[in-house]
Amino acid sequence: MIETAQPESYDIVIVGGGPAGLTAGMYAARQGLKVAVVAGEIGGQAAWAERIENYMGWQLVTGRDLVKRFREHAERFGVNTLEGHLVNAIVSAEVGGFDVFSREGLSVHARALIIATGRAVQRLAVPGELELLGHGVSYCATCDGAFFAGKHVAIVGPGESAGVATLQLANLASSVTLVSERPLKAPEPLMARLARDPAITQRTGMTVVSIEGTDRVTGLTLAARGDSETAETIPVDAVFIETGSLPASEFTGGLVATNDRGEIVTDRDAATSVPGIFAAGDVTDGLGKQVIIAAGEGARAAVAADRWLQRT
Repeated sequence: MIETAQPESYDIVIVGGGPAGLTAGMYAARQGLKVAVVAGEIGGQAAWAERIENYMGWQLVTGRDLVKRFREHAERFGVNTLEGHLVNAIVSAEVGGFDVFSREGLSVHARALIIATGRAVQRLAVPGELELLGHGVSYCATCDGAFFAGKHVAIVGPGESAGVATLQLANLASSVTLVSERPLKAPEPLMARLARDPAITQRTGMTVVSIEGTDRVTGLTLAARGDSETAETIPVDAVFIETGSLPASEFTGGLVATNDRGEIVTDRDAATSVPGIFAAGDVTDGLGKQVIIAAGEGARAAVAADRWLQRT
């Protein structure tokens, strides 16, 4: 009879290797727990940031360097970082706890689980977008807007988040161009503020053809929707893409409760609807999608998971 190898077992498995996941790993491992972080890529969206200046204790640091230090800190306490694995299933195990599976064939067992997979941005999929990411292309006006004070910037998006980002940047930039393929959908007071701000130009009915630049963003090429012959390039120093993002929680398969936006619902202690499963960072329904908030939520989730293990 051939015996099937049992998956390696951990006290806590953390799905997601961004600031929330790595901080949770460090906090849990410092309590003497056996911890693994499973992620497709360590760092998450924070690693894309060219500069971060709103993380306490760091006046200015690159996203890649900050994430590198997060990883080193976690591994110093014995966190096993299993990179290159995209989790595609989590199931309740017969022996208790949870079995975690990846597309690449990884299988691990967890007594408790922390989901910290962040969000997947909806890209424009145009030339220049990925090439200039972190060099003038950003998916977060709150994170990166201050770097372009006094500059010419563009916001691309059709909804309220794009309108809010436009008003936010109008307080910093010399000019803001709001680009949307269809009329903006936002509350009337916000629409009125956009209309009367002299620093804001709205380009409705336009689609993005490409983002221009070699080492830095220098322009944005637009065309009337469905008419490439009308293409024109406007000079800008940055492009903020506010087309929305989706929480990376599809692999839970309805295991935990989510809201109408797909975000995992948590209580004040980071607990989900399933005992033993916790969540932290941008994947949750918490307010504020920022590195420092994600890290704090990761720490809270680790403390809560440790206490839950002590009681079970």
